[in-house]
Amino acid sequence: MYDYDNREEFEDYGKHCWVLTPWKGYRSATIVGQTDKGYIVQVSSGAEIVVYPDEIEIN
Repeated sequence: MYDYDNREEFEDYGKHCWVLTPWKGYRSATIVGQTDKGYIVQVSSGAEIVVYPDEIEIN
């Protein structure tokens, strides 16, 4: 897991997105955090991964 504070205090928190390059076969994800360079998304398996903004499509 990632260590980040205020994970619910940004505009895109909780939004559904699609990972453009599937991660271990998963594309559907939810934005759960923000980093200096992008987002932390939780894929439908429950795993959390770090992605750049150009690696996802936000609905």
